[in-house]
Amino acid sequence: MTDLMGPTVGRSTLDEQLGPVRQALVDDATAEAERIRAEARERADARAAEAEREVAAEVAQVAERQAIASATHAEQERARARADAHATILGVREELRRDLLDTVRSAAMQLRDDDRYPALLDHLEAIARDQLGAEAHLERDPAGAGGVVASAGARRVDYTLPALAERALRDHGDEVASLWT
Repeated sequence: MTDLMGPTVGRSTLDEQLGPVRQALVDDATAEAERIRAEARERADARAAEAEREVAAEVAQVAERQAIASATHAEQERARARADAHATILGVREELRRDLLDTVRSAAMQLRDDDRYPALLDHLEAIARDQLGAEAHLERDPAGAGGVVASAGARRVDYTLPALAERALRDHGDEVASLWT
């Protein structure tokens, strides 16, 4: 049979002739697919490595922030502890100062029982008159305070035993402070 396109070639002959072309196309497609898979694997591996680096960097940043926060918190706690300790020390010192003042006042008041107390009162009166003049009004051994209180016009001096005790502590402040430093 004759065809316009030429003699009829049998199906098996055409398959035989196209077989190598078909194989070449399959081989090319397989190679191309393999190349695409390899590139995709490389891109995926690169992206995974980049993601791991990003995660590692974020973890490092979080760790650093936590370390800074922990250090800051620890420093705040230390500062708070130092402030609390300082406040406690100041409170204890103030309590000691008050106790010392009470002790000194009490000891000063016990001077009233000493045989030399009248001579002390005479001496305090003389000092008050020297300061305020002979016309000064004197109160000798006021109740609950002892000592002498004198006044002349608007001027007044207080030589009571508690006042003298407080002055003695104030005048010896450095020595008193050294008791607890």
